[in-house]
Amino acid sequence: MKNKPLVMIGGGGHAAALLEILLLQGRDVIAVVAPEITAGKELFKGIKHFKNDDAILDFSPNEVELVNGIGAMPYSGLRTKIHLEFKSKSYQFATVIANSAHVSTNAAIAQGAQILTNATICIGCKIGFGTIINTSASIDHDCEIAAFCHIAPGVIMSGQVHVKESVHIGTGAKVINSIQIGKNTIIGVGANVLKTLPDFAIVYGARPYIKLEGKV
Repeated sequence: MKNKPLVMIGGGGHAAALLEILLLQGRDVIAVVAPEITAGKELFKGIKHFKNDDAILDFSPNEVELVNGIGAMPYSGLRTKIHLEFKSKSYQFATVIANSAHVSTNAAIAQGAQILTNATICIGCKIGFGTIINTSASIDHDCEIAAFCHIAPGVIMSGQVHVKESVHIGTGAKVINSIQIGKNTIIGVGANVLKTLPDFAIVYGARPYIKLEGKV
């Protein structure tokens, strides 16, 4: 089946990273919908720019796919809201997998998931709808990551970890094997996760001590 043209939602850094991947793959991005373009402005040149989300409705869900370029941040439900709103209107979200990503042929990647540059998804993994596996994250064998999660750059996840929906795992965090992470949990930058976590848990990452020269 021929790839449909794409409409990008968002004009920030995450959208720019996705757009670069898609253009390198020869995908036809026909429009971007965002209040403003704040990153990768050169990439967006020549693409029609609409500032209001209502413009998406001018494109038939039978003729385009959407790309959710809204970045995933803790305590912000905007990305999930966009997914659910337009999915309810029969739009499909494109699955984005960077050419440099290493994805096992025996992994299951749901519609709308995004696997970014140099990420690794090993055998037996399941990645949920709308989830981001960001730059250079490593997901080992038989992990299950539910919908609307964000696995930030450089995360290392050992095998057989089960992550429920809407979890944010911060940059450089490490997760040992065979544990469960409850929904809506936030794991901070550089944290080491050594045990199962309940829903809505918060795990704080390392907090560096910075001493300024000449001051105690």
